[in-house]
Amino acid sequence: MENLIANDKTPLGAKYNESTKCVEFRLYSKNATKVLLCIFEKPQGEDPIMVLNMERIENDIFYTSVKNYILNCEKRPVYYGYRVFGQNWQYSENWEAGSDIGFVSKFDRNNNRFNPNKVAYDPYSQELSHLASDVNPGYNMFRSGGSFHLIDNAKWAIKSVFFPKENEEIQNVSLRPFNTEIIGEVHIKDLTQKINMPESGTYRGAAKFAKSLKNLGITMIEFLPINEFDSKQNGGNHWGYMPLGYFSLARKYAYDKTLGSLLNEFRLMVNEFHKNDIKVCLDMVYNHTGEAGLANNNVEDAMQLSYVLIDNSSYYKVYKNGYYRSNSGCGNDFNANNEGALNLIVDSLVFWINQGVDAFRFDLAAALLECGCDCDEIYDNINSLAGKMKEILQSKGIKVVDNFSQAQEGVVLIAEPWTCGGKECYQLGNFPDFWAEWNDISRDIIRKITLRPNEVSPMQMKDVLEGTFSRFNGVNKSINYIASHDGFTLFDLNSFNHKSNSTQGGSDWEICGDYDNNQLIKENAIRKQLAFLFLSYGIPMIQIGDIIMHTKNGNNNSFNKDDSTNYLNWEKALRKDSFENRIMEYIRNLIKFRNENSIFRSEEFVKSLTYHYDNGLSASLENEGYWQNPLEKFFGVMINSSQNRLYIASSSSNERLNISLPQNKEKSSWHICLDTSIFGNINLSPKDYIEKNYILNPQAMAVFMEVYDG
Repeated sequence: MENLIANDKTPLGAKYNESTKCVEFRLYSKNATKVLLCIFEKPQGEDPIMVLNMERIENDIFYTSVKNYILNCEKRPVYYGYRVFGQNWQYSENWEAGSDIGFVSKFDRNNNRFNPNKVAYDPYSQELSHLASDVNPGYNMFRSGGSFHLIDNAKWAIKSVFFPKENEEIQNVSLRPFNTEIIGEVHIKDLTQKINMPESGTYRGAAKFAKSLKNLGITMIEFLPINEFDSKQNGGNHWGYMPLGYFSLARKYAYDKTLGSLLNEFRLMVNEFHKNDIKVCLDMVYNHTGEAGLANNNVEDAMQLSYVLIDNSSYYKVYKNGYYRSNSGCGNDFNANNEGALNLIVDSLVFWINQGVDAFRFDLAAALLECGCDCDEIYDNINSLAGKMKEILQSKGIKVVDNFSQAQEGVVLIAEPWTCGGKECYQLGNFPDFWAEWNDISRDIIRKITLRPNEVSPMQMKDVLEGTFSRFNGVNKSINYIASHDGFTLFDLNSFNHKSNSTQGGSDWEICGDYDNNQLIKENAIRKQLAFLFLSYGIPMIQIGDIIMHTKNGNNNSFNKDDSTNYLNWEKALRKDSFENRIMEYIRNLIKFRNENSIFRSEEFVKSLTYHYDNGLSASLENEGYWQNPLEKFFGVMINSSQNRLYIASSSSNERLNISLPQNKEKSSWHICLDTSIFGNINLSPKDYIEKNYILNPQAMAVFMEVYDG
């Protein structure tokens, strides 16, 4: 398999044409009537040194070019932006920046919000010069309310930065099925911020940590959003779920913050992960942006940074009265099925794939199942962008993995299959089969097994173990997890009865508990949850912080905490015999056990299962009294692998259970691999022989392996 040659080519935006020795600029706007390109000598403090008319060419694209002997783009970054006119602010040759010449209205009945007094950065920018809060903490010069719309913000507007990049070779990872991956979710700064090295908290720091993640068993790293965002927005933002540009990287995570250098550092990071055979997954937020929204719910007072100024009604879902739809809960919804927005989404995916990215997790991805451009919620897994994604990407030369049990070249698509609001916004199981999906059913059931055992029936445990068959019909596409960035950490959900008072927002309904602060019961519960996660059908995902039992002290919505609330502290996990070290080593061995038993990745997994009562006899599927009873105290399942037979026995009783193991094959016997109530690692080659009966401690899970004695 040949290595990837990373490049910076995009169909729109700025790029250098080697044959004409020109820098070419292309901008999409369906509703603009006039666009002026502004070139700046510096990113801040100066008016443009050059203003050029752009020509409308095919497909609503505006175009112009500048001879490179003027710009000298190989030696210094080019700073640029756009002034855009439309029906609500018409172009006049007499127009002057900071005036109301040509002004008709702040927005019109077609929801245009053009304002040439504001300089817009390019949605295809691969780098942004600075942030609005850097120069105007109140954002007044970027708003349209009152007389703000007359402020010429050219000197201080965010500029697009163009600096052509050389092609670079990036090593590929081994070809393997997606269902062999162990996904580790993490915030890029939090990963290394507390490690004593100059590069801590940066792309380069993450690269230096790749080998450590490999040693833990992680094969795919899923980063919370790393697109550029304003961390000071709305009183504080750390996670980055308010993207300003889908091609640009957050400068705050760069070790080398020199303008023009961001992409090179990102490529270095991807290459280092790939050298360690770890795939890179980016969390992409295409349901809303960090720009649009109304100040004080005033329809005339909109934030105007880029998309609003270039083509508001194309990029956003807007009601006829000018208000933005907000099913995302973030002040605006992206208009994903509009031609311009759809192309931007796909083009940005292709761009990151060309930088070596292997997979994408799509935030609130139900937004991509909508098939209309208006504000009605009509979900369609065939005619929507989500439904057509494989076809569209393939038309651009990008393969999409569509069978997660086979080794295929291509990119993996992962959906968070819901949004925060709107009709029928919960879409788990409704994405096409080439999408993997975050599975909150498995999340909640795995938690309840220890935290609310009287609410979980054997049928629910069976369903989760089989990859939530009830939703996915046997297709191996479930991303199983216990905790993610959204909510409690694994340690905290087993340590607190409710969120801390310091939490800003955060759900009150989370399944959690403190087990009356009994540390032995707590550790057994955590081990049991983890065992169920890694022994279930699907693709396991775990927060990197959960591997080392990171606590946020009960904060279950730490989106705004750029501090030790989120920073991972590796010291305790490296101390031998500490609780944190025990869990880290336990997880490492669970991953090894999963990897060494291929049945967990086999398409035959579900067919291999038989279920048993506590007396060892087979449990009939017709016995609804057993399967539907949440008060049933025992769950037993045999995994009939050709490699070896495994038996999982789980108790939800607060008393010790004397159970019988199923009948062995001839000349074989049961040997114990794991008992979650005994704080050791899972045994990959068990030697301890078990008689036909076994005592299960309260709320414990045990795993047995059949060993041939002949």
